[in-house]
Amino acid sequence: MNTKRVMFQAAVGVALTVMLTGGSALVAGALDAGGATAPTVAASAPAPAADVVTADARATSAAVRAANADRGQATAQAHKKDRPAQGGPVRCEDVQLTMDYVERPDRSTSATNAFDLVFTNTASQPCSFDGWPGLVAEDVDGATLTWALASGNTSKMAVLPPNGGRAVAEGTAEVPAAIGCAEATSDHLRAYISSDGAGGGIVDDVQIPVCIDGTWTLSLGPLTALHGAPGEVTTPTEPEPEPEPELPAKCQDEQLSLEFVPRPDRSADGADAFEFVFTNLSDTSCAMWGWPGLVVESADGTQVGSSWAVGADGEPFVLANGDVATVFGTALTPKSLSCEAITADHVRAYITSDGAGPGAVAAAPFEVCADGSSVLEIGALTPA
Repeated sequence: MNTKRVMFQAAVGVALTVMLTGGSALVAGALDAGGATAPTVAASAPAPAADVVTADARATSAAVRAANADRGQATAQAHKKDRPAQGGPVRCEDVQLTMDYVERPDRSTSATNAFDLVFTNTASQPCSFDGWPGLVAEDVDGATLTWALASGNTSKMAVLPPNGGRAVAEGTAEVPAAIGCAEATSDHLRAYISSDGAGGGIVDDVQIPVCIDGTWTLSLGPLTALHGAPGEVTTPTEPEPEPEPELPAKCQDEQLSLEFVPRPDRSADGADAFEFVFTNLSDTSCAMWGWPGLVVESADGTQVGSSWAVGADGEPFVLANGDVATVFGTALTPKSLSCEAITADHVRAYITSDGAGPGAVAAAPFEVCADGSSVLEIGALTPA
């Protein structure tokens, strides 16, 4: 007989295999008559047919949700054992996220379909996630077809800024026809982010062929934040407008000075307000628009914070010699994020279009999270 590469054993006819959310291991279990969990993943090895039991993978979603409490407990215990607790924003919950399935033909092969799951924070507060989402493929009736295995063995905290912050998990789905397993086509994928697994999941309509006889074909890597490279200019929501023909060339980092100005009059409990003031010191007029790329650094140049663009892009404007442009920003305090605090040394703002300039630097001794998770919300450049 053809031995499956991975088999799992069922108790009372229902096998549950879940991925850790917030840890670096895989938990697999089945519900027994008393509701306890028992190990269900066995290593692939030749065995007599009588010794191999293949579960019916079409367990109902209700059974999956019934096991989510056990999954959350196992997740918490594994997280405590795997690594010390990390500071940062509160943990992300299913209700505040959306999920998009993105095909990745550049990583696919004739036997494997690669994809990305992109999670977007739609809430007005940042959130964090450390580890692997739980992922289930379901049919049109909501019945479970199969679960995904955790891929890789390390992860780090992903911080999703508010109002559009994103993180991605890379996944693969082996083609059932290439393996020779019983297959079905999913109607949608359901991912679980909430730590206790009780959030209901995040759903995206995805039709992919999967194995339903106990052969594992789906795998998923840990979440990774998509903040962009340090110093990268944040892409506006709308395409960057082309300068009008009569406008001068866009300003360059070397033409500008930067001043960091605290704004306690606009601060709130748990959030500090700032203003970033750019002055054209050159004799040449230049044009400005959009958002600067802004990073927060320690004295040795280590990045200890980044920025996230908010609001709408304004019209391009001209900055003559001595003219000033401002950017308003806010940052959640380390106390409000329950993280260890350190004092930043300076901010570095990039205006040059390709981000290759040295940036404009200003002293900025304000508190940020020591784990580098602080994210400043900044508005677009505005003429003073």
